[in-house]
Amino acid sequence: MLRLGLVGRGRWGRNIERTLTTFADVAVVAVARGGPPALDLDGVLIATAGATHADVALPYVEAGIATFIEKPMATSVADAQRIVVAANRSGAPVSIGHIFLHHPAFVALLRHLPDLGGVRRVEAHGMNDRPRKDASVLWDWLPHHLSMAHAIFGRSPRAVEARDLSAGSASAALVNFDFGSATMACEVSWLSAVAQSRMRVTGTEGALELDDKAADKLTFRDRAGATQRLPYAADAPLTCELAAFLQVVRTRSQDRGEMELALAVVRAIDAAERSMSAAGKSIEI
Repeated sequence: MLRLGLVGRGRWGRNIERTLTTFADVAVVAVARGGPPALDLDGVLIATAGATHADVALPYVEAGIATFIEKPMATSVADAQRIVVAANRSGAPVSIGHIFLHHPAFVALLRHLPDLGGVRRVEAHGMNDRPRKDASVLWDWLPHHLSMAHAIFGRSPRAVEARDLSAGSASAALVNFDFGSATMACEVSWLSAVAQSRMRVTGTEGALELDDKAADKLTFRDRAGATQRLPYAADAPLTCELAAFLQVVRTRSQDRGEMELALAVVRAIDAAERSMSAAGKSIEI
């Protein structure tokens, strides 16, 4: 039986807890934030506010305990670097909650990328009406888009331009990332009464569309406009993500590139925030 600690029992933390209870060999222990770290655990999951991730996670990482950190890994480059340095020193496996990398429809999308004949552009939309107080909308939505883009392009963006669409409240933004031979445009918002989570990947031979809110989540549209529904596994994304972390806990084996990706995501969002503060000035990443 794996004994896992959970720090943070907000809306998403409760989702994590409910999903963990579906695994027969897992016992979940609630750990209070701010108290002494429970170091007698097989693993720990951090689901607190993003700005607190480094301080909450570091005692566990430094102790060598397998640690899952909800996205983003941190909300500053310095904090993200602290986590990477500590994990490299202790050997602790660290997983980051980039849930769409485990989403069955996105996994299927990656398999169909060759059908596009070469990716030219990605468009992503992430919208809801659930504003957070601990960070801007960029930290809420862009970890999804950037982690997915890295899987699509195999690299991180080299520059970004971001414009505030919410009169200074940092609740809605348009962000353009330059990947060299291709671009990604992200529209993110906390001002939408209709929740949206969509991505379109366009190539020379058509487009792949992922709509997480649709019944048919993954479709291919050819150059003539004909649309084909594409199959994908029926598993819930959070179940897939947590199953991957449980495998890390059991084997203590992990691709360390996951942390480097998480650090690259933090660097890109930090650059986007600086661009937004500079009225959309292009910022190198």
